[in-house]
Amino acid sequence: MSVAEPRGDGLRPAQGASPRFLPSEQPRLKPRPARESDSVCGFPLTYSRGLHRCVCIRDGYSLQRGSCVRDRAAASCRDDERWSPKRGTCVCAKGLKRDGDLCTADEPVTAVATPDAGPAPAPSGELPDEQVQAISRAQSCLTELGYYKGPIDGKRGKETWTAYWNFKNDHGLKAYSDFLAPPVQQKFASLCKGPETTAATEPAAQPADDTEEGATSGEEVVPLEPITSLDIDCLPDDLLALLRRAHGSSVTTTRCETACLPTPKGLDQSQLDELQTKNGVVWCSACVPIEGHLALDDVRRIERAGNLQLCATPPLQLPRLGTGTGAHVKSYTKVRALYRALPRAAEDTAALAVIIGNRSYTKLPPSETSQNDAGAMYAFLTEHLSYRQENIIDVRDAKKADLERLFGASPGDEGDLARLVRSKPGAKVLIYYSGHGATDSAQREAYLLPVETEPYREEIAGYKLSTLYANLARIDTKSVLLLLETEFGRDYSDYVLPPNLPETTNTALPKAPIPALTALVASDRGQRTLIDTTYDIGLFTRYLIEGLAGSADLRPIGNGDGKLDSAEIYVYTAAMVRLAARKSFGLLQNPVYSSAATTVLTSAGTAPAGPN
Repeated sequence: MSVAEPRGDGLRPAQGASPRFLPSEQPRLKPRPARESDSVCGFPLTYSRGLHRCVCIRDGYSLQRGSCVRDRAAASCRDDERWSPKRGTCVCAKGLKRDGDLCTADEPVTAVATPDAGPAPAPSGELPDEQVQAISRAQSCLTELGYYKGPIDGKRGKETWTAYWNFKNDHGLKAYSDFLAPPVQQKFASLCKGPETTAATEPAAQPADDTEEGATSGEEVVPLEPITSLDIDCLPDDLLALLRRAHGSSVTTTRCETACLPTPKGLDQSQLDELQTKNGVVWCSACVPIEGHLALDDVRRIERAGNLQLCATPPLQLPRLGTGTGAHVKSYTKVRALYRALPRAAEDTAALAVIIGNRSYTKLPPSETSQNDAGAMYAFLTEHLSYRQENIIDVRDAKKADLERLFGASPGDEGDLARLVRSKPGAKVLIYYSGHGATDSAQREAYLLPVETEPYREEIAGYKLSTLYANLARIDTKSVLLLLETEFGRDYSDYVLPPNLPETTNTALPKAPIPALTALVASDRGQRTLIDTTYDIGLFTRYLIEGLAGSADLRPIGNGDGKLDSAEIYVYTAAMVRLAARKSFGLLQNPVYSSAATTVLTSAGTAPAGPN
């Protein structure tokens, strides 16, 4: 089946997919004029649509000292040399000159550290044993960190260079094109345990000791065990009750006391009392107030070290942190940290996905992180959950016609998704949407907003959630997981009014649970959604990815059976979003959930076996 993503008013085949069409369709797409970027990259470079730059991924070629060259030619250059495409041979690196078979410094001043030349490369172009071993160690480290999933073969292949490119962007090593450079090797040594370097915690100028701190030379260093439980001590009443309904009496998690919120600046006591009486808000009375924003991990570390409670005191109008603009590559490169240390799931040919990221609205403010959200979800599904690219419909800046084509224009209509599912019996469907949502003025209907929507004209240009639910209920699938990173209020400003209470009475969930459908919405009844500033994606999306990667199956939330059901995913996501919103911003954000049954949605593959 074809996979399409929007470009202009139409759909185009996604990266890696063949341009086939659905059974009931004829190819009606207008020929797309060549983009200017297509002609920028000269052979053998290839233009990456996801990274928006030229990359060296062509089979038989690899990146050497900034040039994309044939593997054999590149491999023949030593670390003090670089490949010259113009001369067709290896030349000395900048600042060095040729002295026989060696490259030496022009002036004997500061040390230009030249590695031992060793024997000259064999005429056959094979790498010296030392380089093969160094490349193998780098591959092992990249594998341990979750960047590399290929064979440990000591070869500079496409997969190795792709893994290193992601690694160096994550760790501030962009200036080093070769992963055998000394600073890169020091970074590998500080992060990974190899046969020669066991546990260097920081890169150092002097060789690190071969034993861990506190261990003698005769003691065997025991590798760290994988995480088997979450850093969660208790759960709120509603989440605990839901988990017990799903998993029974085996759930032994304790109940949390009612969480308090810091008092916003600018509210007098009568206003605070009114909020507490009408909405059940509990204000913190004994905490250390802080201004600004700290990540959840930093807040909890400080609280435990000082045995105190911090309160992120919000102003009367809190600007939503995070921009989401121009950093989508950096964003979903960083998001890999959420799942790269976990084993990749086995490929499931029946797994289908629809990803929609609506950021660039013509008459509404941009949905800041939607491009990052959609990119992060696409990378997660393809890299970790092993979704096939041809099984993903990836749509950016969707118009109303695109949504109607995908899901059906009215209740009972069949869209592209329904036809795709019909061709794959037993399919499991995941639908992810990030963008603006809205509720009508009568607060009876919720809408997903296409990018051409005008303010307060959702009844005309919006796509009804009731239509989406009706048409998803008609699809014959094993399961449908609907994930909505959006808010369904009436306000699109960049400010949040503390404590971020629900602004409407209408829920975005189905009126009654739908068989085989699980729906998770980022916030409750028009509540504003918050941004995770560490990854520049939605707070809901961040913890959703963590949960789907396997964290939701860990104790005390999961039951450790290696499978993720709808209750585990929701309870983990909701618990972490609530905690992060309160600790980092001093605000509320409550994801909501609808499911007719506790359906197993995916395989965790990461949680240890054992009862909850």
